[in-house]
Amino acid sequence: MSGANWPALCVHFYSKYAIILPIVVQRTVPGAKQNKRFFSTAAAICIFFALLFGAEYALVYAKMRGMMNEAESTVLKTAQSLNFAMNEIQRLSHILMINADVQLFVTQGPVEQGSSDIQVIIDAQRQLSYTKSVHPAIAALYVYSKKSDYLLEADNAFFDIDTMYSSLFEFEGLNSGQWRTRYLRPVYVNAWLGETGVALNSVNRRIIVYEQTLPLQNVSANTGKLIMLLKTTYFDSLTEPLFSLPESWMCIAGSDGRPLFFRSHAENALQNDAEKLIGSSAKQGENSVPAFTKKIAGRTYRIIVHPLNSTGTVLFSGIPVVPLFFTADALWFVFPAAVFALCTAALIAFLLRFRAPFAHSESRSQVLIEGKSAEASDKTSGSFERIAAVQDVSVSPAVREKDAATVKRILSYIEENYPKSFLNLSQMAKDFGITESFLYYFFRTRIHKSFAQYLEDFRLEKAHNIIETDIKEPVNSLAEKCGYANAQTFRRAFKKKYGLTPSEFKQKVFAESGEL
Repeated sequence: MSGANWPALCVHFYSKYAIILPIVVQRTVPGAKQNKRFFSTAAAICIFFALLFGAEYALVYAKMRGMMNEAESTVLKTAQSLNFAMNEIQRLSHILMINADVQLFVTQGPVEQGSSDIQVIIDAQRQLSYTKSVHPAIAALYVYSKKSDYLLEADNAFFDIDTMYSSLFEFEGLNSGQWRTRYLRPVYVNAWLGETGVALNSVNRRIIVYEQTLPLQNVSANTGKLIMLLKTTYFDSLTEPLFSLPESWMCIAGSDGRPLFFRSHAENALQNDAEKLIGSSAKQGENSVPAFTKKIAGRTYRIIVHPLNSTGTVLFSGIPVVPLFFTADALWFVFPAAVFALCTAALIAFLLRFRAPFAHSESRSQVLIEGKSAEASDKTSGSFERIAAVQDVSVSPAVREKDAATVKRILSYIEENYPKSFLNLSQMAKDFGITESFLYYFFRTRIHKSFAQYLEDFRLEKAHNIIETDIKEPVNSLAEKCGYANAQTFRRAFKKKYGLTPSEFKQKVFAESGEL
């Protein structure tokens, strides 16, 4: 169990149950001579609360298991949808590759001007156009002939690839020579080459590349290529159900652990750690394991693995193990701790009842303050867990002044560091030299938001303000400026908060400016 959860758990049980016991005992034992009655009353109360604890643990555990089972069922359904869609894409590619018109184009050499051989290109292009219209995931579809060095698309024929490359289908970070080396020269068999950016007719898009070498019956001949550019938005729609829980993530990876498509609603720093874990699990053979639990970026995840059989890829889905107020393994620790707390409370009640100086003068709040000196030595829990547990203990003006100064420090830190995509609660706690638990409760009790909520709202408000002052700022650049690792996550978060995508909001601002 993580150190961040254990102090919170102790506070929860002590505040909810243990502090009740001294009050009950004092009210049920009227005289100092009735020791026997005192102990029988205390024992009865301990048994009662022990049963109450047990019932609560059982309910929480059942709810947690229900949530986890539901999440696992969602992952299974998503894996089935992905498998079906990717199989369909591969099936369409194979049908196209055995088409006579396409095969004739691949085996035909350069076409002389005015030659009737141009009809071969027209016929093959017609087949490409039809296949592209069949499946909603296809953004562009290419067939390459090594013999002619022509690249055929549903709407274009590229007779000089190097000249036409930059203006019609430029890939992110690659010139024409690098693109040839990456996509035209190797032999590919049902190859999913992962997500990248591409400028199709000067329009920037995020795509997943699928590639197959021709001819299908003898790929070692390497006479041509079929290249499909698939819309990432299509895969986003298929995987959206996986993000019903906050801080979830998913990744489609090759069998070698190479990430092809990654999405997350958590802090952006999570992606690098998750991708390293996936690569490591592939080496250790965990790709064949249905599920395993790992700690990533300071959080514990249940990672569910589904091979997408005929595609040669694997779906990883990370589900955060975040229960209502403690993790499942806490059930082995909480019960003894709760019994200990009850016994401690009974002892306190005994001392308060039968020691003359404290017999009638100490109230509940004074008892709690008495125990404060012992609790102050617990550096893990800190003062704010105490505040969260005991709401009726007054806070001195000095403490309130210190709180205000701390809030100012925290807000200034976020103001300075929000553009960093790796910013998270763990990193902030480390920079401040305090525990995550302290910082978590400080946000909840003083800022009244979680860290993730506050950071998300801050980044989106900054983006909103930037758009209002400079509508020419590109969305990708704006996302990076505001601390988002990718534009897709930024667009989704912006629309959720404001009801419009950044582009739609830009249009609204432009229209309201009176420049239309």
